[in-house]
Amino acid sequence: MSIEGATGVREADLPWVDIGVRPGYNQRYQGFFDRDRHIGARLGSLYAEPYYHSPRHRHTFQQVRYVLSGQMKYGAETYSAGDCLYIPEGAYYGPIKPVDNGEQLHFADIQFEGPSGIPYPEPDIVVDAQRELAREGTFEEGVYTFPNGRKRDAYEAILEKITGERIEYPKPRLNSYVVMKTEGIPWKAHASLSGVSTKHLAFFFETGPNLKMAKLSPGAELPKSVPVGHRAVFLLSGDVEFSDAAYDGLSYFVLPTGEEAPAFRAKSEATLLFVGWSPTGEQVPFEMF
Repeated sequence: MSIEGATGVREADLPWVDIGVRPGYNQRYQGFFDRDRHIGARLGSLYAEPYYHSPRHRHTFQQVRYVLSGQMKYGAETYSAGDCLYIPEGAYYGPIKPVDNGEQLHFADIQFEGPSGIPYPEPDIVVDAQRELAREGTFEEGVYTFPNGRKRDAYEAILEKITGERIEYPKPRLNSYVVMKTEGIPWKAHASLSGVSTKHLAFFFETGPNLKMAKLSPGAELPKSVPVGHRAVFLLSGDVEFSDAAYDGLSYFVLPTGEEAPAFRAKSEATLLFVGWSPTGEQVPFEMF
């Protein structure tokens, strides 16, 4: 599979998916893959019910999550709308549980290849492996039970089914996940782009992720660019034009490194979250726009 330049997708055009690994959620997502350029990412969002539960676990890839509505508990901590979490590859997190306050937990999410270079598994392959395992054993509350009674974290069981080998986790660069309280970070007018305000959330390591937000007034524009390092963009709210097509929130975009990406033009006030990274060790620049 390859990606032909910058591309976008509207969440409303995507199917609902429930692979049954964790109880109590549904999601929509799009996979973006190009093995030759080390693009391995899944962008989407998750809608959780009060009985959603994910045990403490870790992954061979990294993640960024942005809470859109509701509240979720990570262990003893509670996070709300506007909180952005970076979860490094190899670092433990959870258990995760929504707060039952009458508002559905909904968060945008990207899972993507980390600096270790361990490939991110394609979602369709993950679904196929889960369904094959479900015919043999059972998934319950994030744990898979084999026919002989042996238990394994659900996602670990799936990855080992895919690779045929026991998982070896990369050594984490951080001992835990990091939370950015974006509501506490003020918007600042861009120095040269009219109608554009920005928030600089965080920059991790030389390879990223570099996390920023942009708010565009109606008619404002983020000009076309040639990214250094891959970029994922979440249109969290509002309406934009990108590559002569209209997108609304939620929509997702991937801008591959070294290829010209079209401008984002706001049709109404729009808020975007940018994630820049390089799994190949390439230095990711601090500025994105």
